[in-house]
Amino acid sequence: MLNEKDPKVLKSMYAYRREVFREGALSTKEKELIALALSSVKQCEKCLTYHAEEAKKNGATEQEILEALEVAMYMSGPPAMIWTEEIDRIVNP
Repeated sequence: MLNEKDPKVLKSMYAYRREVFREGALSTKEKELIALALSSVKQCEKCLTYHAEEAKKNGATEQEILEALEVAMYMSGPPAMIWTEEIDRIVNP
């Protein structure tokens, strides 16, 4: 595991994430919705679940989450929305 072999790398990655997702011109909620859409396009199920939960924690509504995923589908085609049943769980809790 990376954390055991080189913990500095993982700590650096998490520090970078904290900096990227801090409030700025875009809110943390907006950044999480972007990350959610990209997770769908990249077909990373763990990322998809994580960013959906983080978006909710930061105030995203079910409708905002659905629309972010719909934008992902529009930009990359239907595979962005049909590659995992996790999307159905996220948009139909």
